This record gives sequence, structure tokens and C-alpha cells, in this order.
Amino acid sequence: MEQVLLFRIGEQPYGLEVANLQEIVETPPLFFIPMAPPCFSGAMNFHGQILPVLDLPGFLGQNDGRRDRRVIVLAAHLCAMAFTTTSVQRIVSLDADAMTPYQSMGDSNELIRCRFDREGEMINILDAAGLVAGLERFSQRRK
Repeated sequence: MEQVLLFRIGEQPYGLEVANLQEIVETPPLFFIPMAPPCFSGAMNFHGQILPVLDLPGFLGQNDGRRDRRVIVLAAHLCAMAFTTTSVQRIVSLDADAMTPYQSMGDSNELIRCRFDREGEMINILDAAGLVAGLERFSQRRK
């Protein structure tokens, strides 16, 4: 069994393996990052470390303005970064055999590692390493 944090980007359900999660932070104060692209909400102090906070819905083109007050901090082995979502839901257990590979169909879809059916709803499992790589490509295009 694997544990997955469920969250939403717009109306679309996503999940992140708990192994790729360091912490969920309640309403951190965010500080302006000079010259940062608009896909960053700001920076936060996380136990003495300054982390950029990605507006994941905005980065994926879901600019409806709704954001959960909590932010998700990625595990340190991935990247020193946090991100916002439309809503953070709960942690669930699932059988790894229930996950099906996902074929990429475009830019935002490269961030989906696999999918699983939970109570009739297809959940996209976020590819955290793919997200970090996508941000690196994004920053290279901006230079």
C-alpha cells in the first residue's frame, strides 16, 4: 500500500505520494520575490530556510483565483520548494497495482506520472521530478 495526498487543481483531482512530501504548512506569510515570474506566489520561511512558493494552478493555466490557504512543501531530496493548490484534501492509501501509466499529451500532462481510479474518479499522480524539470525548462526559456 502506498499513501497519497489528494488535492485539486481547478476541478481536476491530483495526488502526490507522501514520500515526495515534506510538510503541509497552514497559511504561511508569503513575501515578494523580485523579478520572479508570475507563476510564483512569493517566498516563505520554512524552519529558517527560504522557499519559493509556486502557484501550481496558475502554472498549469487554472487562473480562477481559488487557492487553498495551505501550501505543500516538497521533500528536500526533490527540490527546496513549496506549491499552492486549489484545495488540499486528505491522505489516502492505495494499492500500487491500481496505478496505471499515463501517456503524455502536452505540456501540463508531462507532470502526470500515472493515474488511478478512486471511487469512480480518475486521480492524476503528480510527477514531482517532472514538475521540477519543467520549472527548470521554464526558467531557461525566460533567459
